[in-house]
Amino acid sequence: MRVLNTQQMREADRRTIDEIGIPAIVLMENAGRQAVAAMEAAFDDLATSHVGVLCGRGNNGGDGFVIARTLVQRGVETSVFLLGSVADVRGDARTNLEVLGRIGLTVVEITNAQEWELHFSEISRCALLVDARPIRRMWKVRRSKRR
Repeated sequence: MRVLNTQQMREADRRTIDEIGIPAIVLMENAGRQAVAAMEAAFDDLATSHVGVLCGRGNNGGDGFVIARTLVQRGVETSVFLLGSVADVRGDARTNLEVLGRIGLTVVEITNAQEWELHFSEISRCALLVDARPIRRMWKVRRSKRR
């Protein structure tokens, strides 16, 4: 398997969308479903686990919304945490966020450190966490904790 950096992945997505003609929302759906397939292969007890999905506001978050929906459809207890405001979610990610609402899955908005503290115990009770945010965001969080 070839591993791509962020710039290479963006270019691969662009070429797939613009040159081959596969819509971005289809890529998002495929990514989310394949992530769940990988989780099922890696965790024998996934079906009986409580999974938390941490989502950003962009396309990585959209992948996370697909992961959450797919898990719920397979009967896995799933909690979704949006690290940002629902109002800031746009495009295909917004479409997948809205689908979660239509299937009755609550998305918890976490827009600041106080809300993170408020929901931290709920997040920490999850047996497995999926981080569906950009890598640069994760590094910013790690750096800020070191100071």
